Amino acid sequence: MAIPEDLLQFIWRLRLYHTDQLKTVNGESIQVLHVGEHNDNAGPDFLFSKIRIGSELWTGNVEIHVRSSDWFLHGHQKDAKYANVILHVVWDHDQEVIHEDGSLVPTLRLSDYVSEELLKQYQRLMDGQRWIPCESQILHLDSFKVERWVERMAVERMEDKSRLILELLQKFDGDWEKIFFIWLFRSFGFKVNADAFQALGEQLSNLLLLKYRTDISKLEAMIFGQAGFLNSTFDEAYPLQLQKEYIYLKKAYSLKETHFPLLFSRMRPHNFPTIRIAQLASLLQNESVRLQGILAIENLSEFRWLLNNIRVTHYWKTHFSFAKQSLATSDHSLSEMSQNSLIINAFIALTFSYGAYFKLEDLKEKAMRWLEELPTERNNIIQKFEDIGVNAWHAAHSQGLLHIKRKYCDSKQCLRCGIGLELLRR
Repeated sequence: MAIPEDLLQFIWRLRLYHTDQLKTVNGESIQVLHVGEHNDNAGPDFLFSKIRIGSELWTGNVEIHVRSSDWFLHGHQKDAKYANVILHVVWDHDQEVIHEDGSLVPTLRLSDYVSEELLKQYQRLMDGQRWIPCESQILHLDSFKVERWVERMAVERMEDKSRLILELLQKFDGDWEKIFFIWLFRSFGFKVNADAFQALGEQLSNLLLLKYRTDISKLEAMIFGQAGFLNSTFDEAYPLQLQKEYIYLKKAYSLKETHFPLLFSRMRPHNFPTIRIAQLASLLQNESVRLQGILAIENLSEFRWLLNNIRVTHYWKTHFSFAKQSLATSDHSLSEMSQNSLIINAFIALTFSYGAYFKLEDLKEKAMRWLEELPTERNNIIQKFEDIGVNAWHAAHSQGLLHIKRKYCDSKQCLRCGIGLELLRR
C-alpha cells in the first residue's frame, strides 16, 4: 500500500500511533509534549512543537515525509526555513538527514508504531466506490458524534458563504447595503441562474433600486432592461411601457446591461428567470427589505410574511415570459420550498456574514437558530443520506450534510472529516 504524506500528517497530528514509547531510528527515546501547529503554508509541516529526545527538551519544527530521502528531493537542505527542524517523521527511513552545521536530524520511523488495522481502514475508505466512502460503516459510529459533526459542518458551510460575501465586500469597498442587494439578487437566481443574477445585481445601483421602490413600472423596467429582456419588438402594452421607461432610465443614469446569459432550459415555467425577477421586484417594494431591516428580524415568521406578500404585477399573472401569454392565470406566489431556500441562502447567510465580519456573536447565533427552526431541505443528496440511515431533522442538519458530501466525500477528504477521524480511531 502506498502511504500518502497527508495520512502521515494526520497520524502525527492526532497521535494515532499505538504506543507512547517512541524511539528515533538511532534508539533515543521520544516524548511528544506538543505535536505542534499544522502549517498550511511554505515551510515545515508542524511549527512550535515541543519534544523531549533522550534527556534533551527541544522546541522547534517537525517535518514529515514518506521517505527520509524526500528531504533532499524537496531541497530542504538548502532552505533556511528547515534549519529549526527538531524531528523528521518518516514512513521509510532510507537515508540519514544532516543539518547544514553537520548535526544529525533525529528521525522517527512512524511505520514501526502504526497499526495494520488503521491502514486497512484508510484503504477501505480510499478504495470504496460507494456514494460516500464511509457508506457501509457510518451507521456503526455513535450517532451523537455523527450528529455533532453534521452540525459543525452547517456552521462551516455558513463560514464558506461568508467568505464569498466578504470577497464581494472587498470588491465594492465595504458597501454592505450594496452587498445586501447583490446577494439578494444571487439568491433569487436559485441554483441555475445564481451567477447571472449576481452579475445583474452588481450592475444595478442599489440607490436607484431604493429611489424607485414605490414605482413598480420603473423598478421592473430597470431590472428587466439591465437583464437584456427589453431589446425585442413588442406588441403588448406592458412590455412597451417598460421598454419606454428603460430607454429613459438608461439615458438618465448611463445604465449598462449585463451580458451574463439567463437560462430557461430544463426548468418549470414558474421558475423562469422572468418570473423570479418579477417576484424580486415585488419584494423590493417593501421598505423593510434593507440590510438593517433584515438584521433586526428576530422570528422566521417575519421572513414568511415578507415572502408571502410578494405580488407580481398583473402582466405576470398571465405570462411566464415576454410576449407569450399563458392559458391559465397564476399569482406566482413562492412555494414553501422556495421560501426556505431564500431564507437560508439570502437572509441567514447575510445575517451570519455580518455577524462574523463585525464579531457580533448574537447575530451568528441567531442565524444558526433560524436554520434549526427551518424544516429539512428536500433534494437527492438528503434523500440518499436518509436511505443509508443518516437523518436530517432540520435545515441545519441538511445544510451540514450537503457540505459534507460536496466538500469532503466527493473528493475523499476523509482525513479532514470528523466522521473519517472516528472510523480511523476505532
